[in-house]
Amino acid sequence: MKKLGIWYTLILTLVLGFTSCETEDFNSDPEVQIVIDNKEGSAVYSFEAKTSGIDNDAQTIWSVDGNDIEGEDEENIINQILDYLFEPGKHTICVRIITEQRTIEACTDIEVEVDENNPCPDLFFRSKHYQGRSTYKFFANFRGINEVSYGWYINDRLVEDSAPDEDNYLIWDFKEPGRYEVCIKTETPNCPEGVSYCKVIEVEESNLVCPEVYFTKEIEPGTVGTYTFGAKIEGTDEVSQILWYVDGKVVESPKNDPQVGSRTLVYQFNSGVHEVCLKVITPDCPEGVKYCKEIRVGDCPDLFFEPERDGDKAAYYFYPRAFEGIDDVTLEWFVDGKYVGKSPEFPHNNPFYHEFDGPGRYEVCLMIETPECPGGTSFCKVIEFE
Repeated sequence: MKKLGIWYTLILTLVLGFTSCETEDFNSDPEVQIVIDNKEGSAVYSFEAKTSGIDNDAQTIWSVDGNDIEGEDEENIINQILDYLFEPGKHTICVRIITEQRTIEACTDIEVEVDENNPCPDLFFRSKHYQGRSTYKFFANFRGINEVSYGWYINDRLVEDSAPDEDNYLIWDFKEPGRYEVCIKTETPNCPEGVSYCKVIEVEESNLVCPEVYFTKEIEPGTVGTYTFGAKIEGTDEVSQILWYVDGKVVESPKNDPQVGSRTLVYQFNSGVHEVCLKVITPDCPEGVKYCKEIRVGDCPDLFFEPERDGDKAAYYFYPRAFEGIDDVTLEWFVDGKYVGKSPEFPHNNPFYHEFDGPGRYEVCLMIETPECPGGTSFCKVIEFE
């Protein structure tokens, strides 16, 4: 019997030993590593947080030089990847992964050196959800953006052109789930081979039931730049949270419900172009659905002109569209960023005539600036002829 008891004790010891080893290996500490992607001489970097032993629903927070990424830049973070355009110099990038049990952090130092001799522009754009789960806004931002024309491409298909002084963003609704490559591309006389910058957007199918969300806007009587926005939420009676954003930042409003938020926002803007967004979170749509609209504050007219070539000559007539007060302002014309003259004094809606140096591709812009439109407004078109 003694031998049998010894065998039982030995077997139990071995079983407990194996169990202890397996448990210890299963509970290994979670890890996070930052993987860097950068083209030499470029100020554009991509950082990916590679994790192990961490749940997919963990919160990820990036910081640059001690400042957490917030606002519109935070929405640019997709699949734990941070894309960032730096100023030259030394920078520290950190990522914190937060779970219910712990917070782990990883940091890396970089030194950004820009190749000033590279004739090609260092392209970059940010991306964020704009409406629902499948509509995105892509916002171009790079050095020299006001000096070059470029195109927006989705899966190598040109979907929109952009020229200096035009809106430097693309709003796109990906109607089908899938993997899409979004790029901006340009060619210039000094960069004839062209250059591009791309991001991958993965649109997933969703079984979530999100409400239809939009808002109305009204100008407050007797005020300048003060608007009232009213949230419209259709398809649900249960709302967990309502958030208002102005230019990417959450703004406060008198709250009807301190836990949910207000369906009305009253906000006073400075002159210029602003983006207002409404985000609604419901029990059936925990990630929220967003609706955004561009607000132009200031009395700036909507400029437009039609070009017409003068026979076979390297010259064009430009017919500006009339607007209220057109005869009280100066219409200034620019070709490839250079001032070339103004329209005849009266009437201003007579065509402006310009002779070009010869066949080629030119960007023609009409611009005005008035006390009511202090920042000025412009309209541009690309003229190309042989």
